[in-house]
Amino acid sequence: MKPQVFNKRGTKQLINSGWKLFDKQTNAICTGNCFLNTQISSFIRPWKVTTVNGYKFPEGHCMEYDLKQFGRFRIPEHILELIRDKQREDSVILYMFFTTDRMGRIEPFGWALTSKDYELLAAHTVWYRNKHLGTRTTALNEAIAYITNKD
Repeated sequence: MKPQVFNKRGTKQLINSGWKLFDKQTNAICTGNCFLNTQISSFIRPWKVTTVNGYKFPEGHCMEYDLKQFGRFRIPEHILELIRDKQREDSVILYMFFTTDRMGRIEPFGWALTSKDYELLAAHTVWYRNKHLGTRTTALNEAIAYITNKD
């Protein structure tokens, strides 16, 4: 993982993704369960997990519960297929990176999926008409450097 560097007061992570808006809005990029100003991420349990704190649930229930916080956003199909694979044995971590527009609306620009050991499994850049795909891809790659073991 890329080491985090913070400003002198320790209140903001300094990143240089090449996308000024994302760099300015980002206070930190973290692994695991996070809800930050430019990132939402969560561990997603496997399909087969049925027991939580002694309570029994049907197969797939816990996985779908974990996905609910991303519910209003469209998770790319190829990433959803990996998450919903019934043969998957271990938890994965789903990351959504975004910026916020002037009206306070969240605009996702990238998704990443890692193993519980922070190995990158999939990534996807979201393209909007009249938005720069290259800048978004560069920003997503910079964020991925902080959440994966990839050098």
